[in-house]
Amino acid sequence: MGNLYFPQLSSGALAQYPIQKARIVPTVKNVMLDGNMWLCPGLSLNSHASRMVWELSYSALSQVDAQALQSHFSACLGPLRAFTFIDPTDNMLVASGDVTKSSWQKGAIQITSGVADPQGGSQATVLTNTSQANQQIVQTLNVPANYQYCLSAYVTCTQAATIALLRSGSAASDSTSLSVGPNWTRLVSSGRLNDPGTTLTAGIMLAPGQQISIYGMQLEAQLQPSRYRSTGQVGGVYTSAHWATDELALIATAPNSYSTSFSIETSL
Repeated sequence: MGNLYFPQLSSGALAQYPIQKARIVPTVKNVMLDGNMWLCPGLSLNSHASRMVWELSYSALSQVDAQALQSHFSACLGPLRAFTFIDPTDNMLVASGDVTKSSWQKGAIQITSGVADPQGGSQATVLTNTSQANQQIVQTLNVPANYQYCLSAYVTCTQAATIALLRSGSAASDSTSLSVGPNWTRLVSSGRLNDPGTTLTAGIMLAPGQQISIYGMQLEAQLQPSRYRSTGQVGGVYTSAHWATDELALIATAPNSYSTSFSIETSL
């Protein structure tokens, strides 16, 4: 069986609001002989006992979107087969605020962390292209290249400059050139690639000698950016998700209009 990916709606979204999301962590309970009780949250002999659960509800779905959900459910044999799920409430990038991590691929770029950011903190990073050629800082994810994605980042430069945000697959790419200056600006690159591949590379490109401050790199499977969400060792892409239901109930509410609700879960 090939790779399975939760389908994106024809609107360019993965889900509809409201979305309920919960992290379930096991707790070990030890009752002592004197009646005292010791609770150890998060401790379990099973390393995959912690789970993330999404409760999703949809309304006014077109027949095309309803069929896409049903086809995916059938391909997974309900809860049997795992699939890749992009969390519609999170940042897909790993270590979004620390480009020194191994999840980022980078060229000859000097990195200075701990710089003042647009939120009043010190989480921004100064990037300096020390070479005589264009250099990139990008991250590659195992997700469908032809989904609707939105890449965004807050950027500032001491003088007017042009920065390129990149999105590329195995057969197509997009480079969006955007202007920046001395004030923090949220740059956005949004769209679909005509690419049937299952990897997406996203990031930023600097011209020779260029220096910028950057904060809040974010990739989302939707049309426009939402508020920035910082990530650590895990981003919003889950490769071992499962349907948490034995039956997908699609209800016809009007011609070419369907509703449904279900749960998706993954071990952590």
